[in-house]
Amino acid sequence: MTLGASYFRTAPSHSRLALARSIEIIDPLLTDEMRCHPAWASWVALVELWSVVVQHTLAAADVERIDELQLKHSALFDQVPQYNGLKRPKHHFLAHLALDVWRYGPPRGYWCFGFESFNKVIKAGSARTNWKNESVGIMRYWSMRSACSMRRA
Repeated sequence: MTLGASYFRTAPSHSRLALARSIEIIDPLLTDEMRCHPAWASWVALVELWSVVVQHTLAAADVERIDELQLKHSALFDQVPQYNGLKRPKHHFLAHLALDVWRYGPPRGYWCFGFESFNKVIKAGSARTNWKNESVGIMRYWSMRSACSMRRA
């Protein structure tokens, strides 16, 4: 799969790139024994799952593939002894991914990566208030930041 510039538009680019390219970056560093470990197989299945999910358009066959890859990843994750007890709600949410894609279409249309980056702005405004009367402090910070931005434009 070739990745174009539009592929990496809305999520933080470093995290998307690291995930998408992690197999080709890490694989040459692994021994044959490491490649046979279920942790590596679980990771490869997760990256493969991600690669299908982030496509701009998905066909019915892709939705089936998402379900298969999620089940594969989950089974391989369960085989790693060091991961015992580490399953979290996000693992359960993956079980619903294929159905969500079937119902609502490609997640690119409704994911929140771009909006989550705004939390940095909110946190910066909150930190300037010494954590007192945060709502007003954040609004003032955002107003001043927006005014300065408009003035520069």
